[in-house]
Amino acid sequence: MLVRDKNAIPPVVRADGVAMTDLLGGEIPAGAGVTMGYAVFPPGTAVPPAAHTGDEYSFILSGTVKCEAGGVVHTASAGMATFIPAGETHSSFNDGAAEAALVWMLVEK
Repeated sequence: MLVRDKNAIPPVVRADGVAMTDLLGGEIPAGAGVTMGYAVFPPGTAVPPAAHTGDEYSFILSGTVKCEAGGVVHTASAGMATFIPAGETHSSFNDGAAEAALVWMLVEK
């Protein structure tokens, strides 16, 4: 069993402004096929389009995140969950006045 404290792991602020914390920190066995993290999207954050090789699951803890996929903008607020299938190109943004925080997981197929 692995237990990690988010507050003991320094976040990495990416070029797009999202603060990412790798909750499993590479401490799970190689080939386990899953990564999990905590992300904070400051107001005005826009993440460029990307696609992943695994399915992406998120649970919104606070604020609101919008995600464009397939020409449709989806809105997810605190208490909501999202699913993006592997290979689907998507971009996320926070156009609100408050930061948004979420927990995400990528599960390889």
